[in-house]
Amino acid sequence: MKNNKILLVSMMILIAMASCNKLKEPYIIESIVSQSDTIALEAADTTNFDGKVVVLLEDYTGVKCVNCPGAAEIAANLQTQYGEHLVVLGVHPNNPGNMSQQSPSGGFPDFRTDDGKTWNDYYNIAAYPSGIVNRTGSVLGAPQWTTAVNEIMGNDAPVRLIVKTLFDDATRELKISVHSKFLQNVESNDVRLTICMMEDNIIGKQVVPTSVNPAGYAEDYVHRHVFRGTADGQVWGNVLDENAETISAGRNFITNMKFKVSTDYNADEFYIVAFISDNNTKEVLMTAETKIK
Repeated sequence: MKNNKILLVSMMILIAMASCNKLKEPYIIESIVSQSDTIALEAADTTNFDGKVVVLLEDYTGVKCVNCPGAAEIAANLQTQYGEHLVVLGVHPNNPGNMSQQSPSGGFPDFRTDDGKTWNDYYNIAAYPSGIVNRTGSVLGAPQWTTAVNEIMGNDAPVRLIVKTLFDDATRELKISVHSKFLQNVESNDVRLTICMMEDNIIGKQVVPTSVNPAGYAEDYVHRHVFRGTADGQVWGNVLDENAETISAGRNFITNMKFKVSTDYNADEFYIVAFISDNNTKEVLMTAETKIK
């Protein structure tokens, strides 16, 4: 696809608010040139970009998983160390074959998503907590996360990825523009952009070690980085250029989306997490995260 060619995909906006796991049929525009709905970049967006990779850590977890709070603490420590260069997604995958993943009862919150289950099943995750770093290598136990993150952190970013958002408090309509500029050649015929919804700092019940709480659970546990599903139901993302064998350095893509944020979510703690991956290997090339308010 040449740089002046436009890919325009339009769908009716029919948001099924009854479902809190994913939003169906949002209106999407994908193009490599500016469109009227695009939220433009500001000078600070590009000057603040330091050219280094932002790493994605997926924490496969559960509210009835006694070891999962310890893993969450490891992820929190890594974020303290690396700041904005590490993005964490807490995935509750709905794995009925594991006790910690079965339907919550007794006042435990239900964060399970169909999209999380799809990822979980693809990677054949059966023990929790487990983690995946940039979707490279194997599924890791929590003690291995630090080494895996350290090995990638500081690498040059192959893509500059910036997410811009506009949220209307009155209507709860969220507009998103994802700006992607490739800084290196990426030799793949299936490069994709995935856009995720994440809610942070949710207070709710969580199983904890009895050494922490004699009851075996905490009523006021702070659940971090809760994955709420992909914004458009495209669990493996959308292809940026279906005709390209290589995405060349210098190529620009703009992906626009809008939908209404469910009232089940706290807009003050709602984030958009976007990542670009090579779908042939599933490796994540670059990640970006932004709070909508």
